[in-house]
Amino acid sequence: MQWIFVVAGLLAALAEMHTGTIFLAGVAVAAFASAGLGYWITGTALVETFAALCVAITVAIALFRGKRARGGETIDFDIGQTVSVRSIVHPGDHLIVTYRGVEWDAVMTDGSVPKPGDNAVIARKTDKLLHLVASS
Repeated sequence: MQWIFVVAGLLAALAEMHTGTIFLAGVAVAAFASAGLGYWITGTALVETFAALCVAITVAIALFRGKRARGGETIDFDIGQTVSVRSIVHPGDHLIVTYRGVEWDAVMTDGSVPKPGDNAVIARKTDKLLHLVASS
């Protein structure tokens, strides 16, 4: 019966890689743990153990993800990166900048007025607008 849990664990792990949800990883761990426990537990008790492990791991993942979501903002790796000023839409107001090969709308938050070709640093992002400061 243990091979059923090994196959189920492999299928859940494979599905996890394609979907990106962490819950299927929990099912895979529960299946592999049940396969290991199959040397000591047999019959319906093993199936019940698998179901209990699935529930316990799923609840633990949900609680951990909920706590992490309430913990604060996500990390934005674009903050602090350098952009290149392409053009100025309204003098000193809105800019068109290039970042990662894509043009973005931007504003200067520190009051400086860059020229096309200058570089600036991303201070924060809101929706599709970059808030920049002059690069030092």
